[in-house]
Amino acid sequence: METVSVPLPKSLYDLIVLRAATRNQAPARLVEEILAEELMPHHPYVEVIDSRSGPRPVIKGTRVGVDVIVGYSQAGYPPREIVESVLLHLTLAQVYDALSYYEDHRAEVDLSLQVNTPEAWREDLKQRLGVEAARQLLGE
Repeated sequence: METVSVPLPKSLYDLIVLRAATRNQAPARLVEEILAEELMPHHPYVEVIDSRSGPRPVIKGTRVGVDVIVGYSQAGYPPREIVESVLLHLTLAQVYDALSYYEDHRAEVDLSLQVNTPEAWREDLKQRLGVEAARQLLGE
């Protein structure tokens, strides 16, 4: 993501720094969140949570990532089949909103799909648990 500098009046910058400190955030992160809320299209069923690997868009109230829904879609599952056969606890509106979010944030989600492959998860498990424990857990 390209970084752009925008000059601000000192009083506004000081307010941003103060608010960011009360939220235990970096000022740039706070500004990014505020601008995203105000300028980006609204997605009522998607929220961005902090995960071990960084910010992750998920369906609100679930741990189902937008990347998971996009993965099923790219594998050929139409939205209705995703909710009727795969992710039964989701609604059609949630799936469509996740796909809409993907269209608005394609580069971020595509990067997540490239990094979070099944092979990458297997390697992560092997590093964290050890080869033998990971094999046992994975049924290998």
